[in-house]
Amino acid sequence: MNDLKVLNCAYSFMDNYAQHAGLSILSLFDNNIEADEINVYILDNNICEDNKTRLNSIAKQYNRNIIFIDLAQLTSKMNVETHFCRSTYGKLFLAQIKEVDLMLTFDCDTIVTGSLLELLNIDMQDALVAGVQDTVNPYFVYKIGLSNDDRYINCGGVILLNLKLWRELDIENKCIDYVISYRGNPPFVDQGTVNHVCRDRKKILPPEYNLINPMFMFPVEKIKRLFRMKTYYSQNEIENAKKKPKVIHFTGELFNRPWFLNCSHPMKQIYLDYLAKSPWKNYELVYKQVSKNCRIQNWIYYHCPFYIYELMIRFIHLRHLLQNRVM
Repeated sequence: MNDLKVLNCAYSFMDNYAQHAGLSILSLFDNNIEADEINVYILDNNICEDNKTRLNSIAKQYNRNIIFIDLAQLTSKMNVETHFCRSTYGKLFLAQIKEVDLMLTFDCDTIVTGSLLELLNIDMQDALVAGVQDTVNPYFVYKIGLSNDDRYINCGGVILLNLKLWRELDIENKCIDYVISYRGNPPFVDQGTVNHVCRDRKKILPPEYNLINPMFMFPVEKIKRLFRMKTYYSQNEIENAKKKPKVIHFTGELFNRPWFLNCSHPMKQIYLDYLAKSPWKNYELVYKQVSKNCRIQNWIYYHCPFYIYELMIRFIHLRHLLQNRVM
């Protein structure tokens, strides 16, 4: 019996995200020292040689493996012009890596802060994907064929893919068909695709594996009310996740990203600490103005009662319905 603790992990990114992916990989290695082996598969979308050298230096420091795979070749069967960067769809094609049956995937805007080895013990026999439940405007949940009875997962942070079952059920081609049915622009891109195609074969991970911004913004009852969810985590689960996260997902809304000067995320220092230990330690933070819509939402969040923020969310929902004539 093979008792080796092996983490197979994947990232998909362009060159301008190499620094952030590099810090995520550094934190992954740093917090999983007890793993016997860690293999990181990077779906390479024109990453420059300098950044590849930096990424390899991190792997060498921890005696781990990085394998670069050409994204264009991997995704060649998806013969459609996508509205988003093709890297976003990379995880849909990981079943082509035949030597891996169970794969952890990460977005580049993550920092790993704990051991992930417990994920190797999850029973995934009948599940295609496992991830942390997300908070999504109900319009997008309905648009991909789900209801508020379903638990919609976020495909950033950590998701666990059962690639063996993906191959057996031809999930890659089902994902391609779904993307093409929306002419390369499905709702919420890869995330909407995974939630639709895998809707009956999902597992929900504890929130500490993908600590997202709404978990800091509202208590659980308000989150359920805002997004009309019947089922979500308990308040105790969220509080424990904030105390001991395993993966922090630095999404852009409200707080901005930690590589910008004006980031207000309560855990941004963790990103900055890894930046200081990385081959990109001389990177200078710059100011990033958020979009007008984000500025309006942020102002309402900080200055208005909750019911005003809720009215804004309802207005956004209604606007989507009217724009798409789905009344």
